[in-house]
This record gives sequence, C-alpha cells and structure tokens, in this order.
Amino acid sequence: MFDVNVKAPAARAVAAPAQPRTPAQHDRRDRVLASASALLASGGEDELQMKRVAEEARVSLATVYRYFPSKDHLLLAMARARFERALTRVQQGDVDLPGSTPGERVGAYLLREFAAQQRRPHVTAALARVLVGTNPDYRETHDEVQRMHLRLLSVIAHGHDGAPGYEAWMVLRVVAGCFGSATRNWLAGLLSADEARFEIALACRLLDLPVPPAA
Repeated sequence: MFDVNVKAPAARAVAAPAQPRTPAQHDRRDRVLASASALLASGGEDELQMKRVAEEARVSLATVYRYFPSKDHLLLAMARARFERALTRVQQGDVDLPGSTPGERVGAYLLREFAAQQRRPHVTAALARVLVGTNPDYRETHDEVQRMHLRLLSVIAHGHDGAPGYEAWMVLRVVAGCFGSATRNWLAGLLSADEARFEIALACRLLDLPVPPAA
C-alpha cells in the first residue's frame, strides 16, 4: 500500500542571477543575450536552448546559467535590454515622437513598437508570455522589467524631468496593460492587427483625460 503521509519533495529554488562586475563579464553576458536574441528571432522558443545559446556565444553552459538561471530569466533580460535601449534613445532625443500631448506621444511610440513586434512574431510571442508570468523564482526580475517599461513610457509622456503623481503613474500602468493585452490577443488571433492598433490608440487617450483622485 502507498503511504499517503509521504510528502512530495520540495521544488528546488532557482538561484538568483549573478551580476557581471568586470568588463570581461559584461562582454560574456552581452554575447549570451545577443546569441539568444538571434536564436529566438530565427526559430522561436523551441530554438532557444541553453546549450545552443552557450555554443553560439562561445561561453560555457555554466556561464549562461550563472547569469540566467532559467530560460525565463534570459527572456526577461532580453525584454529589459530592449526597454533600456529605447529609454536611452528617448532620453538622448534620438526618437522622433509626433504629438503635443502625453497620449499622442505615448500612442505614437506604442504603435511603432507594435509594428516592430509584428515583424518579429517569434520574439513577440516569447516576451509576451514571460511578461505575464507569475513564477516566484523570477518575480523580482519580472517586476524590475515592468518598472523599466513604465519609466520609459513616463519619460515619453512627461519628459525627462517630469515626475507624475500616483494617479498619473497608475494611468500609465493601465495603458501598458492594455498594450500588452492587445499584443497577446493579436498573437492568439483574437484581434486583427487593425483592431489591436485601435485598442492601443484608444487606451493612450486616457493619458490626456483629467485624472480622478485615487480612492
């Protein structure tokens, strides 16, 4: 007979990602990200195998796992790197975003971002999946990426020195959530590209409406 009191073994916690400290470590980590991005773009998540990433980046498999303890950590790092690059370009004035209001500027950026996502469906699908993940092993990394995205949208909406209040920050969260939802529904075939663009543009109009006080 089976002993019903036997407890299942506890799941092994995933180690926290190591942070590079030397130029050589930064170089190795960057090579891993670049190789992973190329593999993901070419064949989707099925192609994104850690061993293959290590081979393409010319590093050991242990190095890959040191900086990215799981595939989801790797995908989240790719998302963060994308937002960081976009934030740098926006702060340096390298991105021309037409519009005289926060909603128009954020709308122009997000519609441009959606067009880019359509051109790389494998990457879009993988990042859309991981950005709604709830695995506690990478919750901290996930939250960090979300904050980076909101910081990017805040700079686009309110400028470099703008400091939106709590209510305005919550509106940015709603807009970012609508963008993510429209993207996922487009990927699932629930929305056409035109419908997704309409939802994104409609959500961005919230940024130009009077913000009610928080409850």
